[in-house]
Amino acid sequence: MMILIVEDDKRTILDLKSILTELGHNIVKIVPSGQKAIQEAGDLNPDLVIINIKLKGEMSGVEAAHKIEDLYKIPIIFLSVFIKNCLNKSLQLPDDAVVVSKPIKRDHLEYCILRVLNK
Repeated sequence: MMILIVEDDKRTILDLKSILTELGHNIVKIVPSGQKAIQEAGDLNPDLVIINIKLKGEMSGVEAAHKIEDLYKIPIIFLSVFIKNCLNKSLQLPDDAVVVSKPIKRDHLEYCILRVLNK
């Protein structure tokens, strides 16, 4: 599977690269901002986008994810240090949003990938 990662934390990027490679997935690109994520999603047409909810810059990960879903219909997994129930209410995430909490655990990420692709 071809995956676009949208993350600005080096430790999380290293964890994702390690786990996704172990699971047999290909990382097509890693970008640090929401604007770049939208552009690369259109250019690269990945099978999945894994995006940090809180990105530095003008656009949050949630805003970028909504645009990617609207424009390209690419499945999204959100990354966050917070638990999903708090996020859904405060950030207006959809009820069926798939969220992986940091630090990332291999089995949880693997489960979330399967879940988002079977929506």
